Amino acid sequence: MSDTSLVGRAVIITGAGRGLGRSYARHLARLGARVVVNDRDEDAHGVAGEIRATGGDAL
Repeated sequence: MSDTSLVGRAVIITGAGRGLGRSYARHLARLGARVVVNDRDEDAHGVAGEIRATGGDAL
């Protein structure tokens, strides 16, 4: 992935609770995207919290 700014963009990541989905969610948040994390388990809540704790915007 390039380091293009995603400020003002929103992304939805399915399977964001672990593995590649988690990595993508965190990376895209670092690039400035608003990230909607989704997972079948409660793990997505933790990922959203991690993103918010580092100044990102996650739901």
